[in-house]
Amino acid sequence: MLKSVIIGLIILLIFSGSEAKAQKIASDEDPIKEQPDEKAIRDKFVGLGIGMAFPKTDLALRYQKPGTNFSAVFQFNKDKRFNISFWLNVGEVQSEDRAVAFLDQSEFQINSFASTRYQSVHVEPSFHIFKRENWGVFISQGFGFFRFEVYDQDNNNLADMPNSRAPGESAPNLTVILPTSLGGFYFLENDFGFHFKIGFMNTLTDYLDNISTFGNPDNNDNIANLQLSLLKRF
Repeated sequence: MLKSVIIGLIILLIFSGSEAKAQKIASDEDPIKEQPDEKAIRDKFVGLGIGMAFPKTDLALRYQKPGTNFSAVFQFNKDKRFNISFWLNVGEVQSEDRAVAFLDQSEFQINSFASTRYQSVHVEPSFHIFKRENWGVFISQGFGFFRFEVYDQDNNNLADMPNSRAPGESAPNLTVILPTSLGGFYFLENDFGFHFKIGFMNTLTDYLDNISTFGNPDNNDNIANLQLSLLKRF
């Protein structure tokens, strides 16, 4: 039985060697066969970025105090004009209005400070205004989801403090975002590159600072972004 197995393995090795040799000869006999252009198929890129995030809330009426935003991106970059990317963001912004602390707090403990920690994921179709092999300028409009938690200056989760909001008012921690941005990218010869964009997350919530009814419930809160990413094309 063992002898038969050994003979079978020898025959298999001889057959495999013959097949590999035949393939090599065939490839040598066809030297003019076209090879794919590696540059032509490098139509995707990934990147990691860091940036500044500026909140606009009931406690911060203008985009002033910068927070931090970390991001990851994956983009299909094949078409001349329209392309699509996927973004993941993690960050933190702070809002503060010290005048709130001097309001009558006998019935409600309205927070004068809010630290908003968030994570978001969105898809972002882009229209390229200019696009060349190694650089481009684009505008984009996306759609995604934004999860957040809001804390006071003592690191207490304000969602667990109903007396910080109007009676019957709950604080959601998930919302839709419609991010809008303008940006550009540039690649070096080694397929590493840079990506810059400026934009707005355009959240559909008024609770990034835990305040709505006690503030301006007609306006949603927002976050402006300045983002710089390091890219790798493949």
